[in-house]
Amino acid sequence: MAAPPAAAVFHAQRRRVLMAALGAAAHMWGKTAPADFDGWFDRNVDELVDVTAKAQERAAEPGGAYVAEALREQGTPVAAEAAVRPQALAGVASDGRPLDSLLYGSVIRAKAAMKGTDGSVAAQNLAWQAGRDALLLRVQTQVSDASRVSTGLSTFVRPQVGFVRMLVGKSCSRCAVLAGRKYRTPAFQRHPGCDCQMIPELDAADDLTTDPKMYFDSLGAEEQDRIFTKAGAQAIRDGADPSQVVNARRGMTTASSGRMVKAQIYGQHIAATTEGMTRRGLAHKAVRRRHGAFEEIRPAGARYTMAKIPRPMPEAIYEIAADRAEALRLLRIYGYIDP
Repeated sequence: MAAPPAAAVFHAQRRRVLMAALGAAAHMWGKTAPADFDGWFDRNVDELVDVTAKAQERAAEPGGAYVAEALREQGTPVAAEAAVRPQALAGVASDGRPLDSLLYGSVIRAKAAMKGTDGSVAAQNLAWQAGRDALLLRVQTQVSDASRVSTGLSTFVRPQVGFVRMLVGKSCSRCAVLAGRKYRTPAFQRHPGCDCQMIPELDAADDLTTDPKMYFDSLGAEEQDRIFTKAGAQAIRDGADPSQVVNARRGMTTASSGRMVKAQIYGQHIAATTEGMTRRGLAHKAVRRRHGAFEEIRPAGARYTMAKIPRPMPEAIYEIAADRAEALRLLRIYGYIDP
């Protein structure tokens, strides 16, 4: 069975949103280095964050419809027990940091590229382009993560539905050996720039996008050597299992287990953010609607405001919840889903 047609449509939607965001970010960054890298960022950070956040929300919006349609196309429709709130996935980095902090890493990259140079205009421009590459990688990852987390939530709110990992286009060896694996909990393993996606759980598809060996065989020898290394590719050609040749988890993290904000909730250190927990934030309003929720997550005797309460990222909630019912309850409390 091939991947459902809805998967191709969904990927095309995400790609359009992503390309628009990347184009806008690249245009803002430009090709000519400013005299003051930090000064440029201070003047443009709000617009950069706005472009990224809007793209995150647009990429997250079709997740619920995609999951429903993909299951329908397989003849296994499952009703959702809650509605996903795409806007709750926008405006914060997938590892819990504020977006402006994440995007500033591009300036740090540009500064690092200046070290050891002669400080000429040409060197500054080259360093600035290195920063632009770092910026585009960050934007790509954040938009893709918002899409995947939304898809994962839309899968999780449907009982007894998991997902199969699917390759998109040319993929690295780490992603290739994970293709076709089934997961019940949507904690998606990815690396920066990864564009793999989920398809709601179905029988393993007889398709190169979900079969590591079929994907390997679809490549020419030169591509096999480039993606899997010459020694690794030869081992696979000689009959080795691709999964045994590749260290699949090297450099892979879940959307909220990378350089995350660490907080202690339920006695566990997890990925969390305080974004959205201010009085005007979406998560703050969702928590306030849940009577007793504030007292439940505030340590006894604490005097700080709700804006300082860490808000767990969705994948962290999957980790700390005792069961699916508890995970759904926490996802509602923190504003990721509605009844």
